Amino acid sequence: MPPPPSLRPYLTFAKLTPLSLAAVARCVEQDGAFRERVAAAVDESEVGRAGWLWLARPDGWEDELGAIEGEAAARAADAAEARAERSAVRKLAAAQAAVVRAETEARSRLAELDEARTDLTRERAARVAAEARVAELEDQLADLAADRAAVVRNLKDVEARLVDRSTDLNTTRARVRELEAAGRERQAGEAAAGPAPGRASGRDSDLPLPAGPDPAVVAAEVARAAGGAAALAGALEALAQLVAGQARAGAPGAGAGGARRGAAPEVGRAGEGDGGGEVDDGGAVAEVAADVADGWGHTGEPDDDGSGPQPAEAAASTASTADASGRRRPVELPGGVFDDSVDAAAHLLRTPGAVLVVDGYNLTMEGWPELGVADQRRRLVRGLSDLAHRTATHVEVVFDGADVEPLTVPSAARQIVRVRFSDPGVEADDVVIDLIGRIPAATPVIVASSDRRVRDGVRRRGANVVHARQILALLGR
Repeated sequence: MPPPPSLRPYLTFAKLTPLSLAAVARCVEQDGAFRERVAAAVDESEVGRAGWLWLARPDGWEDELGAIEGEAAARAADAAEARAERSAVRKLAAAQAAVVRAETEARSRLAELDEARTDLTRERAARVAAEARVAELEDQLADLAADRAAVVRNLKDVEARLVDRSTDLNTTRARVRELEAAGRERQAGEAAAGPAPGRASGRDSDLPLPAGPDPAVVAAEVARAAGGAAALAGALEALAQLVAGQARAGAPGAGAGGARRGAAPEVGRAGEGDGGGEVDDGGAVAEVAADVADGWGHTGEPDDDGSGPQPAEAAASTASTADASGRRRPVELPGGVFDDSVDAAAHLLRTPGAVLVVDGYNLTMEGWPELGVADQRRRLVRGLSDLAHRTATHVEVVFDGADVEPLTVPSAARQIVRVRFSDPGVEADDVVIDLIGRIPAATPVIVASSDRRVRDGVRRRGANVVHARQILALLGR
């Protein structure tokens, strides 16, 4: 039997939507005969209890259908509430997890904040210390500038006195020449005229000398002036070296390790010059020269008993390394010898009058790291003593620290190896660099160290530089 015309549009739908189902229900509701045919064609198992009641419509079907719909609505509400509860639980769990993450991140941020505050406090303290250090260095720089100015003034005074001495010397020499010419003329006149009548030869009847000073007194004055001029010339050279050292020490911190000896000595005291005569300011000049050299002459270290080489023989035995401007220049190596070779170190140590300055622990830590520091020092000093006697080279070895056990140094009539320890808080590197500036520029200096800071610092001061391994190789020969 054909379906009602109103249902035909919906029979072709693959799936009926809720709106389509509502339209179908209305069609069935309006056509009672068709509804009865549908109720007779299906049973309760196919359409459910509610659908069968709606189609068959037995007595009391409306109440029972209402009860079924109420139960379905209650179940739907329960299901919706359960879904809402599960959603709320999930949201609560997510919120709690977010809270935990936020708390963890907050604690991490607080820790970072505390660390940043600690770093800030440390940086502030470092800045305060740096500012204090800068102020200290500025004060030291001002002191050095004042010392240098005083030394320059003293040097100018000495130069003026030297000019005066030279003028006096020239005047005296001219007077001596006049006296000698007058004496020769007198002798020539006596030889030509013979003895005068009534006068006894060779007695008070001799002709009187021309007016003028006694030749013996003049000769003494000449000798004295010559000695004073020589003394002042040596003092002038020492002061020039001191001025050059002060100029090099003009940078902040250059006074480390004892480079700054205090205020510049005052000129004006009377003393004895090297020439044997009394010369004004000779003692002050000698004091300056001794302060510059710190125990070293132009060619090496003086003997403890004062029997070291005299200036004349010392100058003859020294290979001067000072250029025309008075600055130290390195000793040149012969062709074909590389500066990092053992032969180069041996050649430098054979330079007449050379001084070897050794960065002590830099060599011992490379040569004998397995030994204790005291044994390292003893072994190095023994080896350097043998090397110094083989090469006739004076040695200055510098170690860090002053609070160490006494070190036995080989004793001899002439101490050829000198051991130094840096003051507390002062590195041996600074002492080595400073020591180069206090050795006269005319003295060849070789520095043994593998430390880059030491090598760069002494190379700028004109010293030759050798690696620790080069000296260790020479010690092993």
